[in-house]
Amino acid sequence: MAQKKSNKRLNYFTGQLLDADDFRDEQEYHIGSLRSHNRNLHTWGVAKGLNVEKTGTKNVTVSTGMAIDSLGRQIMVDQMKEIDLSASTAPTLYLTISYREQETDFKEEGGEKGSTRITEEAVIEHDQNKPDEQSLKIILAKLIFDREKDTLESIDVEDRTLSGNVGGDIEAHSIVFSIPADPASWPMVHGVTGPKPGLEIRSENTVLKGDLDVSGTLSGTLERDMVGPDQIAKGSVSISKMHTIPRSGSAEIGPRSEAKVEFTEPSADHRFFITSVIPITPDSDIEWKWHVEKEKDQFSYVLVVKNLTNKKIEIEFKYYEIL
Repeated sequence: MAQKKSNKRLNYFTGQLLDADDFRDEQEYHIGSLRSHNRNLHTWGVAKGLNVEKTGTKNVTVSTGMAIDSLGRQIMVDQMKEIDLSASTAPTLYLTISYREQETDFKEEGGEKGSTRITEEAVIEHDQNKPDEQSLKIILAKLIFDREKDTLESIDVEDRTLSGNVGGDIEAHSIVFSIPADPASWPMVHGVTGPKPGLEIRSENTVLKGDLDVSGTLSGTLERDMVGPDQIAKGSVSISKMHTIPRSGSAEIGPRSEAKVEFTEPSADHRFFITSVIPITPDSDIEWKWHVEKEKDQFSYVLVVKNLTNKKIEIEFKYYEIL
């Protein structure tokens, strides 16, 4: 019953005599069509649910869900399963799920007897060896034990394969990733309509690995205190058009005095600076600010540093201009 054997399906008419072969052919047609769809349009793996969670020191549970194997057979779990692992002494176990069907519901009536149903089952097993046919025995999790304490230490889902789509484009208004979490926090990629149609990504945590090439305007608003000075690693932010102003250096400032560093090349464009002013003298206290003057559409800049202590101090300063 795994393959669709014919492209013929039953065509009923009044008075038609049907026997067991006719009903069997009808089932095989529809089962074969579904499995052909699954094989050709979907990859094998876990389609939904089947999450593995620890219960007790050596037991796990498998939640409800569905998987598809490489033959296109749907493996359904409609009730949570508890798996007892106490008989095993292996340091690691692979928990797998596979498809099985068997004849059930035996009945004898009018001198005839036989099984009236074919029951499809999900077989959940565990073995210390990784299965050879992973497309037929689908890995749900790798279970790691601490045998000194004789307890289940962790559940690793790195070898777990998720079912997906095969080839071509996917047309959808939104894609929701139903990870094991509160549904309200599931990540979603959503198509946006309106005057500026585009793409919206909703995610509490988004990680990009590799280069990010943005062509256009990158805009947005950071929440207050979202990024602190200890959250940006040295060298992790680079600006290609940033250079050090040549007049960076050091200066001495007398007690309760001010020092001014002037830029003598006025510009018609407003300029933007990242400034570093650091006192070298111990127990120093300073204030500094940029003073901007405008005359005939020309901007001039003066850096003013004030010594708030009663002693002469030395400072170091450096400017970075963002062009």
